[in-house]
Amino acid sequence: MPDLYPCSITIKQGGAPLVGAVVSLRQKQGESIGWNTEGITDSRGVAHIATGIDFKGAPAGEYSVVVSKTEMAPSKFSPHAPEDPAEAEKWYNESIAEKRMMYRLVKAEFSDAKTTPHSITITKGKNTATFDVGEPVQEEIK
Repeated sequence: MPDLYPCSITIKQGGAPLVGAVVSLRQKQGESIGWNTEGITDSRGVAHIATGIDFKGAPAGEYSVVVSKTEMAPSKFSPHAPEDPAEAEKWYNESIAEKRMMYRLVKAEFSDAKTTPHSITITKGKNTATFDVGEPVQEEIK
């Protein structure tokens, strides 16, 4: 495991904090470290970056900053099964077969290391940055 340095990245969307987005650092050059380096934005839009799941910080280097957030369309089925056993079985079979759309809530350009305009250089010491991912979107993922 390489040395890790504290890193927090604030993500805004349309000028407001983006909550619940995945912020990943993708190494620009050199060999991959072989670990995920990412965090999830909190209520202030801040992602505290970790390497692996448990190791706070990121290795030194140049990274593309990738931001993604998705949601699934709501189910047409109640979250509770009917009490009648026959109805419950029908509810179960139909609900697991339900096809629901997935939506991208951040423009696609920000969720690809090759197209994101955002980058950060991690160095010894504390690393912070703020990025805006444009206006809110709801694009179908096919």
